[in-house]
Amino acid sequence: MTTVLSLPTAPLSTSSTNSPRDTETKSGNNSNERKQLELSQTQIQRHIESHRAVTTQHSSPPNYQYQPLDGALYIVSGDVVFDTSAEPNNPQATLEKAQLIRMASMAPIDPSLQDRNASQQAMMMVTQAKGEINTVSAESLGRHIDVLV
Repeated sequence: MTTVLSLPTAPLSTSSTNSPRDTETKSGNNSNERKQLELSQTQIQRHIESHRAVTTQHSSPPNYQYQPLDGALYIVSGDVVFDTSAEPNNPQATLEKAQLIRMASMAPIDPSLQDRNASQQAMMMVTQAKGEINTVSAESLGRHIDVLV
């Protein structure tokens, strides 16, 4: 199972008119649009990298979507995928993995709704792993009591 943490941003549209007046306006708009895209790109990269700064062990490399403008490509959205599968026969490892994913999902200064949902999913993993750890501990304790009797 995987969880995708993303920061989607709607691409900015560009005008396709070619009249001299429109070209002049378009040039000014492109300057503003470029500044917006540069700012957005920086914010998206920081957001995605803050997820990965917590752990890269359970995550994919960043996946970015780009928009071209004046021969340059600008990042307009991005995501990182976390492996949220349980570690087979190892609830302690699953617990540690879930805790890392939870921290990673909430690492950005401005967690998105998808980040918050991923954090909730990681908390469910934590709860389930703790339950499995308690069950294993109780079974192990029961075996020790049987040996002592």
